[in-house]
Parts: sequence; C-alpha cells; structure tokens
Amino acid sequence: MRRFRRVCLFGLLGLVLACTGAFAVGYAVWEVPDPQVVADGTQQSIVLTYADGGEMTRIVPDSGNRTMIRDLDEVSLPMRNATLAAEDASFYTNGGFDPLGIARAAYAQATNSPGGGSTMTQQYVKLATGDDEHTYTRKFKEIVLAAKMTNQLPKDEIFKAYLNTAYYGRGAWGIHAAANAYFGKLPRDLDSSESAVLAGMVQKPVENDPRVNPAAAEKRWTYVADQLLANRLIAPAERDGMRIPATRERFAWRGEQMSGPLYHIRERVLEELERAGISSQDLHRNGNTIVTSIDRDAQRAAEEAVAEMNRDQPQNLRSALVAIEPATGGIRAYHSGDRQIGGFDWARAAQSPGAAIQPFVAAAGLMRGHGLDETYNGGSPQEIQGATYRNSGPGCAERCTVRAAMTESAETAFVNMAAKFGPVAVVDAARRAGLDLDVGDSAPGLAAGTGDYPASTVGVARGYATLAAGGVVREPHFVRKVLDSNGNEVRSFDSPAYDAFSRDHAESEQVAADVTESLRWGAAEGGVSIPDRPLAVKTGIAQFGGSPDKALTAWTAGYTPQIAAAVSISASDAGGRPQPMLRTGDRLPSGIWERFMEAYLRDKPVEHFPERTPVTSYAPRAPMPVDR
Repeated sequence: MRRFRRVCLFGLLGLVLACTGAFAVGYAVWEVPDPQVVADGTQQSIVLTYADGGEMTRIVPDSGNRTMIRDLDEVSLPMRNATLAAEDASFYTNGGFDPLGIARAAYAQATNSPGGGSTMTQQYVKLATGDDEHTYTRKFKEIVLAAKMTNQLPKDEIFKAYLNTAYYGRGAWGIHAAANAYFGKLPRDLDSSESAVLAGMVQKPVENDPRVNPAAAEKRWTYVADQLLANRLIAPAERDGMRIPATRERFAWRGEQMSGPLYHIRERVLEELERAGISSQDLHRNGNTIVTSIDRDAQRAAEEAVAEMNRDQPQNLRSALVAIEPATGGIRAYHSGDRQIGGFDWARAAQSPGAAIQPFVAAAGLMRGHGLDETYNGGSPQEIQGATYRNSGPGCAERCTVRAAMTESAETAFVNMAAKFGPVAVVDAARRAGLDLDVGDSAPGLAAGTGDYPASTVGVARGYATLAAGGVVREPHFVRKVLDSNGNEVRSFDSPAYDAFSRDHAESEQVAADVTESLRWGAAEGGVSIPDRPLAVKTGIAQFGGSPDKALTAWTAGYTPQIAAAVSISASDAGGRPQPMLRTGDRLPSGIWERFMEAYLRDKPVEHFPERTPVTSYAPRAPMPVDR
C-alpha cells in the first residue's frame, strides 16, 4: 500500500510538473491575439446615410454585420452588467480562467453532455483564433492564452474585445451591430431589459431569439435578469420593473427590404468611391460610414411620383428620374426606373434625348452670337441636306424664332440650327455643359439637332443643372464625405466647378441666362407649372424610327435656381430591347416631374432667375476648343 501511495504521489507530482511545464512552454510560445489586430482585420458593415445623417442602408459582409466600438464607454452600463451577469460575473477578479468552470467543462467533454465553464477572456480567445474544436488540447491552449492575456492587458480592454467579437445572432457580430439588429439603437442607449435580451443571445444565437423561439427567449432573458439581481448589479425594485422588450423583425435592419432605386444608389456610391481610390475592401475593414448627397424627402418624393404616375401604365415602361443641386453637383434624388433590387439602372442607360437636346442646340448658336430672336424654318415636313424631317409637336412658321421653336418643339427648326452652326458645335456645347453625347467613332451629323445621339438621364440632368447654375458645370456626385467608425470625417468630396460655355465667366453666364429665358417660355406655354415658382422646362420626345406618332423616349427636364431634374420614360421588352410608345401628350414624364418638383420645393423659399442681357450684344466668335 505504501508503494502504491508512493507511485500515485510521484505520478501526481509528475502530472503537475508536466502540466506546469506545458503551461510554461505554451505561455512562452503562443502569442495572445491582439484585439487591435483582430479589429483591424475584421470585415465590418458599411453604413450609407442620407445627407441629414439618417441611415439609408448598410452593406453587410458575407461573414455578417460588424461595427466595432473603440471605447468601453460606448456601451451602456446596463449592457456591460448584463454581459457580466450572463457570461462571467467574476471577470474583474479572475485570472482569465475559472478552475471550477474548467472542471465542469472537462466533465461535460468526457460525458458528451452540454455545459461549459469558459470565462469571457477564454471566449474572446476562441473567437479571435477561430479555433472551436471540442478537444482537450484546444481547451488547454485557450486557458494558457486567457491567463497570458489577463497578465498583459487591462480588464477593460479584454471586455471591449469580447463585446466586439461576440456573435449575437441575426448576422450581427459585436455589440454595436447587435444593438441595431434587435432594437435599432446605439449600444450606449440600451436599458437593462434590452441588455438582458442581448446578453442572453450569445449562448444560443438562434434559439434565444424572441422572433424565433419566444418561450426559450423569455426563459433565457429571465435567467439573465435574475443573475443581475443575484450579483447585485441591479436593485430589487429595478428587477421588478423589468419586462422583456419587443425586438425588430429579423434582418429588417440589414437592408434586404430596400427599394430598387436605393439599391442602385448603393451601387453608384461604391463605384464613385472606387474611382476615388477607396475600395469596398477598405470600407469593410474600417467600418466606414458614407454620407451621401441624397435628400431623404426628395428620394421619397421621387419614388412616390414615379409610382403614382405609373400606376395604370403598361408594365414595360421604365421611368427614371435624377435631381441634381446646381450649386454643388450633389445628386439629391435618384430613381433608376426599376423597382426590383438588382434590376437594370435606366437612369444611366444611354437613350436618345430627343427634344431635351434643344437647349444645347440653342447654346451652340448663342456661343457664336446668334440670339434667341433669330429665325429658322420650322415648317413640317421639310427636307434638309437630303433627308426628310417632321415635327412631333405643332411646329411653327417658316420664320420661327428660337423662343418659339423651343416652345412648340419644332424639331425642323433645330435641325436647321444644327446645319447652320455645325453638328460639331452642338455636340461641343452639350459636352461643355456636362451632357455627354455618344456620337460613336464618326463625325457627328444632323442627328445632333434631333437628339438621336444617346445620353443618360444623369447626363441630361447634369446639363440642365449647368444652365441652372448660370453656366457653371460640376461633376454630379453621390458622396459628400466618408466617416470612420467613430464618426470622424476622414475625407470629404467637393465637385470642381468651371465655366461651361466660355472661358469668360460673364459670357458663359449669359449664354445660360438666354437658354433659361427660352425654356421659361416653354414652361409657360407647355402646361408645366408649379404655382408661384419660376421654372425653366423642356418637354418632348425622341421619335421612334422617325415617326412623330411614336416615341422612343419621352422626356421632361428643367430646373429652378435650387434644383434641376430630368425624367425619362422608355419602353422595352423582356429582353431589354426598345419598344415604341404611343404619344400621350407627354403628360406622363411631365406629371412625374411636376409632382417631384412640387414636393421638393414645398418648404423652400422662392428664388428667381437672374436678370439677363441678350447674347446678341456679343460679336460672333470662333468656337472654344473642347479641351480646357
């Protein structure tokens, strides 16, 4: 018996020495996962906001939503207490592991029964290393690293690291994402009842979700609430007043229910940032917030206007709307013409602008000293340079002024203008204003005067915004600034401005003022109006196959000093091939335009267009070179 006891004693001593040696070797060799390195390498959500800072949507990485907290003070005291109560009440006093908990975990491992004894520090190590094997070796390494981490880092840093890496279900990694996923709040705003829900989620992130299993969720919530009381983290009176709160619908916070237009805004934002040298990978790594130029009310007005006017229309119609703030180039509203997420973006599709090109035909003449009162043949039909042209509108007499031609949509008059000024001059004037026409590889022809060379709705809106800005052109943009995860600005975006129609600012401004004058006539006579608002508007169509009775695209584009907007309507079959539209008096695009503009301007002051001096006071001059 003495020999047996001696053998047991030496065996136990050898085991202790072996464990101690293994612990020492592991302590020396294994590196503690650095919370900052883990945070920097974490794929976080990218948040897109409206111009007022309200959340529009978020882009969640495949691994789930992550937004890091940078300081423990960003989390409310009730949430911190609930976490301690649910996971590790002795966190601030233990050495990184709990011997009794280890014994319970060993028993559970041996008997294949549920249960465990991991401290929060151990749980962080497991999450940070990605090692979740149910083996004694893994558990031993976890204990060693937890002890080493406790010796090397302040407890608050470990707590913060845990809160950033814990998985709460619903695709939400970390407390910042979880607070939004369940309650639409910031972590600092969570109360005790809400905190008990979230702290209880980590154990079983799906089963404990109130929207999945209300009974299990209430049982777990009750356990956490009682643990708060048992560990004297809340007073009895507060426990009596706690009630399990309602949570948001599962995944409603992730943006899956966004509209088709918001989806395309998101895609355009990412493209814009990519061109600026900021990749999606950078944004996910840093957890950036992107403040866009989109006005929340304007976007709602755009979507409602399109939906209302298209309610009883054929399903193959595509209505796109783009509104740009002339003073900044910021896109304030964007409707892509497709209500389905992931559908085609008709707002940037190349389509024939038709009559919407006419202001830039006039601008080409104004740049050369030809005023609004000069006359052109506006009769229909008419043969010009070997081809026959017809007006889609009523047209005007053989001696038709630019003002009258603009009002009556006398296409033949504008073809005659293009013939006089030269198609290259028309294309140049449009491009100077930011309306890029796709003329292909050949020299432009008289199609420049009929609006047959394609342009996007964004491009048309930009061209009209240039006119509204007094001949100053700006690059349209969606992004105002990029913020870091703490809300600090890391980069802002301004659109450079330059004079469109002349190197002389006064001359460029005057060309724009004269075009505006002609468009104001068109608005007054064309039935497009908003009470007590000065408007410059052009309506019209791009003819389908040269037929004035069928439209390829119908347009309304125009502006006030505050906002410029373009609406295009086209039709396509299931394969995306263009289809003709019957003429409807152009009321569909103008109805959308009016509804949107009236809603946008409702609470804004009335602004007037500046006084003008007719361009005819300028002497004719050679066209400016295209390159600036």
